[in-house]
Amino acid sequence: MFNKYLIRAASSYNRVSVKSTFARATFATAVDAQPKSTSEPTQTPQQPQQTTESSSTEAVAFPSAVEPPKYVLTTLRSFPSLEPHSLIPVHAKLLNEPIRRDILWASVIMELDNKRVGASNPPGRSDHKFSRKKLFKQKGTGRARVGDANSPIRWRGAYALAANAPNDFSTELPKKMYYLGYRVALSDYYRQGKLFIIGQDAEFESEVAKASPFTEKLKEGDNYSLEICTSETNAMTKFVKSHGFEKLNLLFVVDDYEKVANLREAIKNYPSEKIAIMRKEDVEVRNLLKAHRIIMDKDALTYFGGKYTAGITF
Repeated sequence: MFNKYLIRAASSYNRVSVKSTFARATFATAVDAQPKSTSEPTQTPQQPQQTTESSSTEAVAFPSAVEPPKYVLTTLRSFPSLEPHSLIPVHAKLLNEPIRRDILWASVIMELDNKRVGASNPPGRSDHKFSRKKLFKQKGTGRARVGDANSPIRWRGAYALAANAPNDFSTELPKKMYYLGYRVALSDYYRQGKLFIIGQDAEFESEVAKASPFTEKLKEGDNYSLEICTSETNAMTKFVKSHGFEKLNLLFVVDDYEKVANLREAIKNYPSEKIAIMRKEDVEVRNLLKAHRIIMDKDALTYFGGKYTAGITF
């Protein structure tokens, strides 16, 4: 009888897919058991004990796996050669945000909505030029019933539901969401190498000079600001051709308009509209996205960091 039971158990074990490891081990023990030792208790397989040594080892081996870096290194350059000469750390919340196209889209839509003047003033039925007199009598003509010539269904008639000025098309966006749009745009340009920061870090350069006395000096005509030595248009033309920016949109973001008078005059007289100069307070997200290259003052970057990272816990 016991052998028949084992045969039935084995056949049912082969037919049915048993997913539990414990159940499989129990069936295998019953099949391998001999009928002579029927009184021996069936031993259940012991499951291996789980240890946390591997997890603790991984946590020690990858100390920066959980916490990303808090700062990124940004190159400071001289103008107009755009030669790098020093490095500064910038917080990752400003220049290392992941790309968020939905945030950029919402920011640009809000800016365009708020730009609309809302001065459209189409004439309604009461404002149109035609008389209020009924065109035909109500009955006896064989025609459909008509009203006056100001009806919206008539040719050169008035507008139905005319939206008279002023019209407010402005929309709102949470401040934190809009500020995130600035950081996402700047971070994307930084990762692609399209963001040029013009400025000087005297402390870094002094340490480099002490370590290596044969450091390169600035090129002739270069400086640590966005100002150029002349306001002639040829200076801007030479700058664009030397860097291969002829077919690209350039955006200059300056900290103080008064300190870059020559640059403003040269850009104003430049024959193309591909070059724009703006104050740091006037820059919007859509201005950043329109440009192929952004050339910015170090002080303007400091302003962006102080304003658009406000309220963020570092």
